[in-house]
Amino acid sequence: MRVDPNGRGSPISHSRRVVLLGRVSRGERQQDPESQLAPLRAAAARLGWKVVEEVALKLSAWDAGAAAEVRRRALEPIEQGRADTLMVWAWDRYSREGIEGAFRELRHLEDHLGAALYSLQETFLSTATADRSQRELLLSIIAWAAKWESERKSQRLRAKVDTKRNRAEALGQRAVWGAGRLATGEEVERVRRLREEKKMSVRAIAAELGLSKSQVGRLLAGRLD
Repeated sequence: MRVDPNGRGSPISHSRRVVLLGRVSRGERQQDPESQLAPLRAAAARLGWKVVEEVALKLSAWDAGAAAEVRRRALEPIEQGRADTLMVWAWDRYSREGIEGAFRELRHLEDHLGAALYSLQETFLSTATADRSQRELLLSIIAWAAKWESERKSQRLRAKVDTKRNRAEALGQRAVWGAGRLATGEEVERVRRLREEKKMSVRAIAAELGLSKSQVGRLLAGRLD
């Protein structure tokens, strides 16, 4: 029985047919997919896995269309039955959707397609070489930590906004935030009333109160209010 080349001692059950994904963003002009594909080839060779296809892309995964193209190209050999494992240099080379997106993408790959993942940089994600239940536990912990930090950040930002608004209103002024201005406490309430009572659109509320559409949207979503 072979073990994980990273030295973790995780058992590898069988030889795999793998597709290698190397992706760099268009903005990373000095980077080349080959810098990711080369170590992936070496890892596959150490593990005794057969490389059936290499996908080299220069696309930004922040763009929805490009992200869909990355998934399509990476999963095509698996969907066609020619490969059973996706090997990536790091998870963000395949998806930039964050931890919730990782859960969704991994379920599709593993449960729907019956394939496995190998990440060279994040061995805890690699169900091709590690225990899946352990991975699920670690992902849950990471998700909890990310949510906790996001909530703490939102609380700090909200406190900063409230302080800035209160100081400005005490001086009879309007608080400035970035290139625009903050809604006053009265305007915050008016935004909610116009939405709840008159069912006005974000655009109509913004025009009525002289606020930006983005700020009205944030107020209705409960952020920066």
